[in-house]
Amino acid sequence: MAIRHFKNRFHVCETLFFCRFHHKNFEEMLKFAAKWMLSHIEDGDKELKKPVLFTEFGLSNDNDDFEPAQRDRFLKMVLDVLYKSAKRNKSGAGSFFWQFLAEKMERFNDEYGVVPWESPSTYRLITQQSCRLAKVQGLHSTQIENVKNFCASRRN
Repeated sequence: MAIRHFKNRFHVCETLFFCRFHHKNFEEMLKFAAKWMLSHIEDGDKELKKPVLFTEFGLSNDNDDFEPAQRDRFLKMVLDVLYKSAKRNKSGAGSFFWQFLAEKMERFNDEYGVVPWESPSTYRLITQQSCRLAKVQGLHSTQIENVKNFCASRRN
């Protein structure tokens, strides 16, 4: 289990376990990432008894073998692991990928950035994840109407 190695060093936050990794080779990274995420979700469930938040992940445009479709494939894998965890009420709580840029933030872009109108397939994955998690995890009463309308507009 990963937890034995990291227990005292990285678990300062009592209520949440932050996880991150960086890898260069895409195919190796994809295999590693799925196993790594599942092991940390298991640690969150069995050892830590708290949600696991996967942070600062992405795929650099500067990698030698980078292809734009790889980012979607990687992101889909991460989001699918988290969705399955949420459906089973496991500790895989959510994610912050690096980096999503809103309108007028393009100047902050780096080789990891996702600008929605420049990457519609990536944006679609992100919005689909938001909608399917809303169904699983529920919403605050003030969010119901907006999220319902947002998700309905994405089905068209």
